[in-house]
Amino acid sequence: MRGGYTGRLMVVDLTRGEASVEDYREDFAADYLGGFGVNNRLFLEYSSPGTDALSPQNPVIFGAGPLVGTLVPGASRVMANARLPLTGAVASASGSMGLGANMKWSGLDHVVLVGRAPAPTLLYIEDGRVDLLPAASLWGTGILETTRSLRAAYPGASVMAIGPAGESGAHSSLAMIDACATLGRGGLAAVLGSKNLKALVVKGGGGVAIADPGRVQELVKGLHQRLENFDMREAAAELGMIGAWPMYASQLLPYGASEEDLRELTERFGPRAYLELKKCRISCPSCFLADKDELLLPSTGESVYSTSFLNAAIIGCALLMRDAEEAASTLALLDDLGLDFMTLSWQAAFLLELREHGFITEEDAEGIPLARGAAILRELALRVTERRGEIGEAFARGWRGALELFGEDKRRYTMLVRDQDCLYDPRVSGLGTMEFEQVVSPRGPTSASAGSATYVPGLPEERLCRLTARMGVGEQALGRIFSPPWGMNVGRLTRYSEDWFSLFSSLGICNRYQINRFYHAELVRDLYAAVTGVELEVGEMMDKAAAAWGLYRELNAREGLGSEADVPPEAWFDEQPLWGRGGHLRDYLGNELTREDILTLIGDYHDERGRKHG
Repeated sequence: MRGGYTGRLMVVDLTRGEASVEDYREDFAADYLGGFGVNNRLFLEYSSPGTDALSPQNPVIFGAGPLVGTLVPGASRVMANARLPLTGAVASASGSMGLGANMKWSGLDHVVLVGRAPAPTLLYIEDGRVDLLPAASLWGTGILETTRSLRAAYPGASVMAIGPAGESGAHSSLAMIDACATLGRGGLAAVLGSKNLKALVVKGGGGVAIADPGRVQELVKGLHQRLENFDMREAAAELGMIGAWPMYASQLLPYGASEEDLRELTERFGPRAYLELKKCRISCPSCFLADKDELLLPSTGESVYSTSFLNAAIIGCALLMRDAEEAASTLALLDDLGLDFMTLSWQAAFLLELREHGFITEEDAEGIPLARGAAILRELALRVTERRGEIGEAFARGWRGALELFGEDKRRYTMLVRDQDCLYDPRVSGLGTMEFEQVVSPRGPTSASAGSATYVPGLPEERLCRLTARMGVGEQALGRIFSPPWGMNVGRLTRYSEDWFSLFSSLGICNRYQINRFYHAELVRDLYAAVTGVELEVGEMMDKAAAAWGLYRELNAREGLGSEADVPPEAWFDEQPLWGRGGHLRDYLGNELTREDILTLIGDYHDERGRKHG
């Protein structure tokens, strides 16, 4: 293969304790670019429809695109494909930090795990060589201790580990990379735990072949210059995502909150509260804008890691925690156990809703405190991890287990799509691509469309159109998107936001807004050509990204999770507050929407998905 690709994958049979390195077909990369796209193609090769998510036959496939391991800013994305237990969907999860780069420096584009180890196991890869080592001493330990122990044993390596929640098979479990990047919302850690795999440790001492090093350096220099000219660069470097607190705060406040409520929560969880805990910022290899945190908890002196302090602010606001330290320490507990904070927070809110509406009492809660605060989340995390009690066991099986316990008619008191909790409530934030994509994403609610301009609220239509064009969207498509009756058709726009995510994930570029805002389609095309030597037109490149997403949808359609599963949650059409938030359903531009409008937008999405780019 040309530059950027190693052309090799490692297949690890955990049952037999064997591994082999082999070439994979060049047309896989030619057709689907790499990373996310090639993972989907490999999953088609190694999986069978209808396989149970926690069976040995469910493969896990890791992939790093052609830009990973190079100097390209933000090119640190690693993708992981598996069928996940929370929804049954074939999901492609994205993570960061050093795992992807070390895979590439070890001479591997992809790693495929099949089978089940007979006992707790550590998989260690160094420069293409592999060892399957006993991990009984690590089984039962938290992710932070596991990561620190393995980093000490293997200096310079990257560590992906699962926690006790993954070991017990909790459907809301996830893995962590280098203790501060999440991987696999929806139960990837449970899949790895079912395979008896405690951790994947990768260390590479090589490099990545570059077709035109001089051209890469020139393009990267231009990106750094764009960062230098960014008027919010210093704030972004110092504060990370919490620097955009004014944008997030309105979405985190309870329904009907006052200006005084906003001031109080800003004091508790805003930028100043973050700075009191901040120890240092953490960045991924090649990233020019650190976006992760190491925090120091004053009351204990403990140092903890976080994908973003914003996540602590989210749970702090939602559950009205005492202060930023309590929120950060609670988030650290969930990360250490290996639990998705969003799903667990929604489950806590579900219990509070049931109590408020008279369906359960304190006695029914088995000792779980039914009041807002850190205590309900901490206790529920332990119950789910240990599968303790009727509620702990039910919630460990995800939303299906919760609704089996409390009744399907209680679905109204949460917000689910494809049996996964929503990340965004469009009654609060407006129906942009992130909110709409929750309905049509093959894996259920995720943030795959965060690269869209609708991530930032309140932009005028002219700027929305210009920022959409940067994603390689042609004039005819722009005409269909920015058209009557709403001024912006979010269904049609979401197709291109997904393709933008597919492009970034296939090449290996971080899709967080503070990184992808510096990129545009022509620049990505030029970087791809400089690294690989493959010259493409923008339309060709975007069609390959669209093909990768189309294959993703096809993998789920064969599992019975096709377009018929694109059903919005009932709560969208009810003004009644849920988890303290509610209101009229509106689109990004403020137009009120009905159920019929949403169904029309879903149809428009599928119509647009069937078209070529432009």
